Amino acid sequence: MIDFIKQVFASAIGFIMVFVLFFFFLFILFVATSSDPEPKVSPNTVLFMKASGGIAERTSSDPFEQFFASGSPGAFSVRSFENNLRKAAADENIEGILLEVDFVATSWPTLQHLRRAMINFREESGKFIYATTNDLGLNEQGFYLASAADSIFAPPMSLTQFDGLVLEGMFLKSMLDEIGVEAEVIHQGAYKSAGDMFQRTNFSAEDREQLTAIFSHITDELEQAVAERTGMSRSEVTQMMNQPPRLDIEYYAERGLIDAIVFPSELEARIKSRIGLDEGDDLNRISSRRYERVSERSAGLERAPREAVAVIYANGAIMPGTDDPFAFGSEQTINVDNFQRSLNRALNDNNVKAIVVRINSPGGSAATSDAIWQLIQEAREQKPVVASMGAVAASGGYYIAMAAETIVADRTTITGSIGVIGLRFDATRLLEDRLKLDYDEIRFHDNANWLSPTRPLSASQRDAFSFFIDDAYDKFLARVSESRGMSVEDIHEVAQGRVWSGEDARNAGLIDAVGGLDMAIQFAADKAGLTAWSVRELPRDQSFLETLASRSEVSVRNIFSRNIPMYEEMSFIRHMAETSARPHAWALLPWQLEVK
Repeated sequence: MIDFIKQVFASAIGFIMVFVLFFFFLFILFVATSSDPEPKVSPNTVLFMKASGGIAERTSSDPFEQFFASGSPGAFSVRSFENNLRKAAADENIEGILLEVDFVATSWPTLQHLRRAMINFREESGKFIYATTNDLGLNEQGFYLASAADSIFAPPMSLTQFDGLVLEGMFLKSMLDEIGVEAEVIHQGAYKSAGDMFQRTNFSAEDREQLTAIFSHITDELEQAVAERTGMSRSEVTQMMNQPPRLDIEYYAERGLIDAIVFPSELEARIKSRIGLDEGDDLNRISSRRYERVSERSAGLERAPREAVAVIYANGAIMPGTDDPFAFGSEQTINVDNFQRSLNRALNDNNVKAIVVRINSPGGSAATSDAIWQLIQEAREQKPVVASMGAVAASGGYYIAMAAETIVADRTTITGSIGVIGLRFDATRLLEDRLKLDYDEIRFHDNANWLSPTRPLSASQRDAFSFFIDDAYDKFLARVSESRGMSVEDIHEVAQGRVWSGEDARNAGLIDAVGGLDMAIQFAADKAGLTAWSVRELPRDQSFLETLASRSEVSVRNIFSRNIPMYEEMSFIRHMAETSARPHAWALLPWQLEVK
């Protein structure tokens, strides 16, 4: 008995110590991520920014993200990049920008957006942008971004991967066959290929046709940027990219892609000469993250007007409400509740005069998409609403966009995919033949178990599922017809699950204008009659305590799961498999595609 009491006491002491250490860690985390005083920018300062890996649209306010994944101090999001360029253009102490670029892995519409911002900065401010790389080197996306700079530099022996673009898709049929699972997919639309990954081992002819058409625009963008930078013809650029791979930086310097091969100290000397400093003078730098804390007023900008345009970010798959906090993270999925909270904040704020819904979504639940469509329709009765498409706003993503008065997409945005699929998994062979599990049942109604993964669909059950999918597709067409002012027959001609680039979607009548978020904000402001405005971003940033209460476990899990191969894809498949236990129509893009 005494030994038992000692063990209980030791366990209690251990628990208390862990509890105390946990809150001590949280206190340190709070101190480490709390706001620092506004930095002072000295004369003759260069703003340092770094583009590497993925580039998010918004800077995370999550202290767990900032603490565990701080990365380079020069790192930025799309919005912080734009805001910093706007401040730097007016800031008398900022002489120019040094942009370090290496292997960038972000979407092409994002790169186009950043590149436009760089060109506008140079034209409007007259200040320079120098791009450089590090010992890691450049890839195609990195060069495309850097090509908007005045000059591009690189250190000797840095790696350059410039061997062209390839579109890669992942297919799971062979794996499912191996483990004894059969995917049953019912789809509406000849081009609706979201279920192909479960039923095929390669691209279908229709899928290859539409993807080739879309990604030819990306190839055009890249090759045109190289041609303008180097003075080569387009055919010469294509020929260079089809040569056997060359990784040495000297090869590309000889062809004009790189302006000079220099060590960092030599580049600093060039910058000093550019801004009129002597060799012995100090060159001041401020990182992108520090410069974010410099106020607009300190940078020389006028105080932002109270009247505002709200930008609501809708990122991730569109999912029915779920109690699982780990499906995608709180800002990586779109559901009715979180979207409605942001929309209500914008509608109830008297200073917000117009709304832009910024969509980055491959789609998801047709029912959830329809519910959000209705919310936007109702919001339009109170304030102007414009949709802005990011890298992808297809299927369910297009569904919610078409509720807006005006739709704006980038040239290489992936959109359309007006079609519906139904998905269920038959795991009979896995459960019975491989795992040797036996199932029995006492059934009170004939079809009570029709969606169980322990048995295939009967012919009548498949017909019922098909009717459900056909009906969802007809309603999708009707919604598009109502929103775009086109006949159902005309919509069907450009629908059938086909994906379009932003430019081709405009020609097909599915969107209104080709441009970025800045254009969408301008449209919204014009509709509201604004001549000056500020931008309010939603969902709003959470306080430290709110984050602690709602996201601590989710954030830590998301941070460490990034290094797990295929984690996001497998989580998505798991969620679809779970929801297939009930009838569901998916308005979904083949999200497994990757451009390299």
